[in-house]
Amino acid sequence: MLLTALEAAAQGVVFQTSVAPKPDEDILDACHYEITILNPAKPIRAVWVIFDQGRDMLRYYGDPDVQTFAYREDLALLLPFHCRAKGYEDMDVDPPQGIARALFTALEQLAEPSGHQELASARLILMSFSGGGSLVARLAGYAPDRVIAAIPADPSQFDPLGMDTVNLSQTALAIPQLILTGSAAPVSGTKRP
Repeated sequence: MLLTALEAAAQGVVFQTSVAPKPDEDILDACHYEITILNPAKPIRAVWVIFDQGRDMLRYYGDPDVQTFAYREDLALLLPFHCRAKGYEDMDVDPPQGIARALFTALEQLAEPSGHQELASARLILMSFSGGGSLVARLAGYAPDRVIAAIPADPSQFDPLGMDTVNLSQTALAIPQLILTGSAAPVSGTKRP
């Protein structure tokens, strides 16, 4: 039986959590996360992580078609809100600098209150825009055992963290990545600025 997106969303539940940074991590303040579980009665097969990098990413998270797809495929939708670096307004897109640990800790923290212990070790589909696009490409290399797909949209970041510096192991190269680019965009088109 297929439900409309509104019916699926009405049956879904939302949980939130925060993860404090460790002193040696490049994160200014606690990172905040929201997870929507559209079909709480079924085990979660994977988590679609849509990093907050502007209104377009927020629209994906709340899109009725995305929610219907997530319901049908037993996916949870996770929205990590902007998690600022200490030295600049964007996030630090280098996974070992804290953003990866915060993400995995958030999933562990959300497992108990949601009643879905599988969140603690769930496989991930990653999506983000701009610097977040560079992050999701890097996360595939950082945690290839957890990532099953990545969608970097208009991925770009200042040196040395641009897409041209993403190095993936053979295992990570097997993870599908759909890289969306705006060819005419002066910042995140098909060439580095």
